Amino acid sequence: MCLGGYALGQDSAPAASDKRPSITLDPREFPADGLTPDGVPRGKTSLVRGVLKRLDPVHDQLLIRAFGGGDVRVAFDPRTQMLAGDQRAPFTSIPVGSVVSVDTVMDGGKLFAVSVRAGTTTASELNGQVVRYDASKSQLTLRDPMSPENFSVKITPNSVLLNQGKTTSAQNLVAGTLVRAWFSGTQRNVTKLEVLAEPGHSFTFQGKVIAIDLRSRILSLSNDTDDSIRELAIDSLDSASMGLLKENANVRILAEFDGERYKVRSLSLITPNP
Repeated sequence: MCLGGYALGQDSAPAASDKRPSITLDPREFPADGLTPDGVPRGKTSLVRGVLKRLDPVHDQLLIRAFGGGDVRVAFDPRTQMLAGDQRAPFTSIPVGSVVSVDTVMDGGKLFAVSVRAGTTTASELNGQVVRYDASKSQLTLRDPMSPENFSVKITPNSVLLNQGKTTSAQNLVAGTLVRAWFSGTQRNVTKLEVLAEPGHSFTFQGKVIAIDLRSRILSLSNDTDDSIRELAIDSLDSASMGLLKENANVRILAEFDGERYKVRSLSLITPNP
């Protein structure tokens, strides 16, 4: 399931990390050229936070479900530091399903893990997907990406519910909607909730193609608008549009969020300025 920040166009798609579903730029920056003394590629760092879905030692790759939505692939190798708390640890010590924070840099057009930290998120905050809203109980049930079990919170008269910065009603939280909720107390009363994406809404993404997986029909795009890495489904594209897809190509994409993933409806090449 591909979920996930801000985009150009008709609506604002959810982005990365805490308020964005994929990646957040870090103000730190390594020197522009060469390698650090530790052998790590230099450049601007970004943070990926989410749940570890798979660790692939064959292809040296982590698959992370980023908070707010979206699967992000991050490469690693012996230069990557694995930390559990303040102690170094082997990758095999981090089980699938763990919450991780990954400092990354771009290396050869791909995200590379400088360090991986295992930890937990605060109990009063949740990025999830609406399962249902029970108005009789004022109870909102969410699918929690960190847990196989659903998570329930309570909407109160004091709850602030926002969609694109405007006040909305709990009745508008239809199944499949991506949200970020803050709550407090043993009753998990919602203090604030933001709608990140709604099923059926369209979004425009623009950036460079990082990778194309024809087997799973997934396109990885470096989205310029929010500096996030997006995974977009291309299974409904026609052959002419598929022929435009090349790694490192600059493209503009119109996609629709169907409640599970962003499906590409159309794309066009962006011609660089002469």
